[in-house]
Amino acid sequence: MPSKRFWAKQNPELDYQETVIKTKDIISDFKFNKIIHISSVSARCQLNTVYGKNKAISEELVKKTKDYLIVRFAAMYGKGLTKGVLVDMINNSKVYISGESKYSFTDASWNAKWIVHNLNSTEKLVEIGATDYIKLNQLAKSINSISEFDGEIDDQIILNKSYKFDSSMQVLSFLKQKKNEI
Repeated sequence: MPSKRFWAKQNPELDYQETVIKTKDIISDFKFNKIIHISSVSARCQLNTVYGKNKAISEELVKKTKDYLIVRFAAMYGKGLTKGVLVDMINNSKVYISGESKYSFTDASWNAKWIVHNLNSTEKLVEIGATDYIKLNQLAKSINSISEFDGEIDDQIILNKSYKFDSSMQVLSFLKQKKNEI
């Protein structure tokens, strides 16, 4: 299956249904004291894409509720990873964005633990990702990937630094381990 962002581009109506309409349905059909909405930094930095626009619209719906926490994730890695730029680099496949793109990778299990420990946060919107970033072409070089990059710059950098997150360089040990498994 292609990445969610690529799928959204190919299926804009379905992505709207899955992202916006389902968010609207959850808000109207369920009783809750607080809604935890999982989103993406694409809601801020990719408003020129179907995926980013739909994420932003769903966030606006959530902001109309009484109590909420919107969590925007940056690019993730971890157990069960099956698609995305990291998998493409591991497999030496073409990556359809610029190698100059900057990503703030974080471990998916770390992100899940962060949510559990911050459910009662008084903040309304938090971006979760590494405190720094790594350029994709540098990452590919670090794991001896021969992937070609072709596309626009797609920076996925975390702006708010109010929390202490891991370094994006931790993705290297994950990638080296995955590459050795192939």
